Amino acid sequence: MKKMALLLLVSMLLFFYEVNAFPLDMTISSWTKGTIPPNHYVNIAQISTPYGDGCSVDTIGYPGASEFDYDFFGYCNEIFTVPPSGQIMVRGYFMYDDITPHLDRKYLSLYLLRSDFSGYITNVTRVLDYAWEHKPGVWYYRSVVISNLKPGEEFIVAFGRGDQCDMDRELQACWAAIDVVSSRTLEVPNQYSTIQQAILEAVHGDVIRVASGTYYEHINVDKDNLKIAGENCSTTIIDANMENGSNNAVIYITGKKVFLSGLTVRNCPDANGIAIYGEDTTITESNIMDNGVGISLFANNSQITKNNIHNNVQGLEMQKEVQNCTIYYNNFFNNTHNVYQQQSSEGVNVWDNGYAGNFWSNYTGIDTNGNGIGDTPHIIDSNNVDNHPLMNPYLCGDVNHDGQIDMKDIAFVARRFGCTPADLWWNPHADVNEDTKIDMKDIGMTARRFGKKWSCAGY
Repeated sequence: MKKMALLLLVSMLLFFYEVNAFPLDMTISSWTKGTIPPNHYVNIAQISTPYGDGCSVDTIGYPGASEFDYDFFGYCNEIFTVPPSGQIMVRGYFMYDDITPHLDRKYLSLYLLRSDFSGYITNVTRVLDYAWEHKPGVWYYRSVVISNLKPGEEFIVAFGRGDQCDMDRELQACWAAIDVVSSRTLEVPNQYSTIQQAILEAVHGDVIRVASGTYYEHINVDKDNLKIAGENCSTTIIDANMENGSNNAVIYITGKKVFLSGLTVRNCPDANGIAIYGEDTTITESNIMDNGVGISLFANNSQITKNNIHNNVQGLEMQKEVQNCTIYYNNFFNNTHNVYQQQSSEGVNVWDNGYAGNFWSNYTGIDTNGNGIGDTPHIIDSNNVDNHPLMNPYLCGDVNHDGQIDMKDIAFVARRFGCTPADLWWNPHADVNEDTKIDMKDIGMTARRFGKKWSCAGY
């Protein structure tokens, strides 16, 4: 009963963390710091909040701004494109502590700056307002929808005040867990009978959600910045349907920044399961099986993580010039060649995250200290080495790498709750979501998978 109560509590707390979005990078590194240009932007610092790491600003000591007649005290560097719906949503946790005596001026506003800084959206949207009984020093969850935008226009997100601030109107504010949703969701098969039909309709930034089922098709992803997400990799299957005699790749990617997850890609014995020609592609949490080549990688800066790559002739084919790719937390097994290269690689890629790499069925090393990591590296070639091969197949939440998720794993994370890399008790294996902080997100990700054991069927 105590165990079930713990899992229920964790699930309830995680309600606020779960977002189904295609978010911008809103971490501290994406925000402009300092005073650039002078007198218009103020200090931005990273802070620890009850909702994860966030950003804090302080306008004390800065005179009023004149640009746009507003004081934009912080903006995100990443640009987003307005989707065909003409609508975006910004949601997250906000708090402000305005020290000005002008009580009616206490508010925090959201702005959309044009990507070239030539202007801004004039219908300012207030996130917090003293007149609405938002009190300084209190965190509030706010979800703000901005409509009637022109599809295709590009903006960046900023927070500030719209009262032509001068010396006596100073402001302090914080925000955390910001999520900017600027995409449509296209559903297969509810809206589109095939995945390819949804791709033809999709535009930059859209999400294609694929329900469980078997889809007999070959798809061509030729558009940038698309996310294709299956409902569950063990039940959402793209089958090459070789009875039709096609030897083309099951998934052929030429668009850039394509994100693929939650799928099984199978039954293309004479060609590729997935062929990647578009840079910055991510393949994650998928099964790639029973193909001539599981994944054929022709593009730089791609990420291949948390996949089962098995029962292929060649698990992963690397073109010799490919470089700067990140490949870890994958399970390579029952392939004739786990990694195949026609010639010695000229590119250098990353095969572990600094403390854990991939599971290799042909790894012959040992683990003397029982931490689930091999004592010796797994060498792919002279330029490519997995320095921390896993002794058991990767399973998200299995932080001690023993092949199952139980109370040992939850306790492993809980004992390090609140730690960051600067702390003595920091252990990167407990940082399940790899955000450099061990918190309820990590405990929750582990607890939700309680009782699972690794299976080649998926996660």
